[in-house]
Amino acid sequence: MKPQKALHLYQQLEKKNPKLANKGFMILEKHDGWYGYMDLYDGIIMSRQMRAIPSLKYLGDELALTCPPFTRGRLIFEILVEGSPVFKDLNGILNRKSEQATDAYLLVHDFIPLAHESMPFILRHDTAREVVTEYAHPKLRLATVLQGGSAADPEYWHKVAEEVWDRGGEGIILKDLDAPYSPGKRNADIMKIKLENSEEMLVVGAEQGEGKYEGALGALLVKDQYNVIHRVSGMSDEERHTWWSNLDIIVGKVVEVKFMCRLANGSIREGRFKAVRYDKTKGELG
Repeated sequence: MKPQKALHLYQQLEKKNPKLANKGFMILEKHDGWYGYMDLYDGIIMSRQMRAIPSLKYLGDELALTCPPFTRGRLIFEILVEGSPVFKDLNGILNRKSEQATDAYLLVHDFIPLAHESMPFILRHDTAREVVTEYAHPKLRLATVLQGGSAADPEYWHKVAEEVWDRGGEGIILKDLDAPYSPGKRNADIMKIKLENSEEMLVVGAEQGEGKYEGALGALLVKDQYNVIHRVSGMSDEERHTWWSNLDIIVGKVVEVKFMCRLANGSIREGRFKAVRYDKTKGELG
């Protein structure tokens, strides 16, 4: 059974008929981990490429020995490592063939019962929770649910994603409560709001904030390699107050900006300040 893939929310919204009305979605936090799965009857932890992960053999063996007797099916999860290393470091840790990834753990978000692929997600998630509870294994955890059954409201979903980004998180996953699992598909049953792209840009200005950020920095104005100006947020409260009181600290600096995609007119979707690149200068851009 091939893994089901998540569709970017903006790709669905760009369609003439998004078909999101009258649907309920569970919102889960998206982490920067490896997709993985395990069929409970064999205990082999597999990657998205449907290959066994040698560095997790020890964990699969442990889980196979304590498999809850009532479960027959596929557990689906994100594979993460304690300390939350970035994805490229995670690749190095999990790809080792001669060393076990003893700091890895599995963040469960779905369960496909054997011969019941048509079961709606809400029931699958309930079963996943039961499986994690029954195992009671410290390396098997349930993914964080941010909202149990919100209506289809893209504006609200983006607000939740903003809150996750503000605390340094990766993004969110939206799962249709009534949708069956669709192996190998990419559709609106599972969608994500995540910043996939990153570019270095030059800070050329700033805007004062409103509401909570009145009297502080509201947004940075940054110029990319194509000389297009973008307005980005995502700074910490300390940065907002410090930089607004002395804009020379940040204006003229090179910063890393994360965003979903670049549109045809050159603008970027969901631009977010990530970090100041103190190792780069204006002359090193482009």
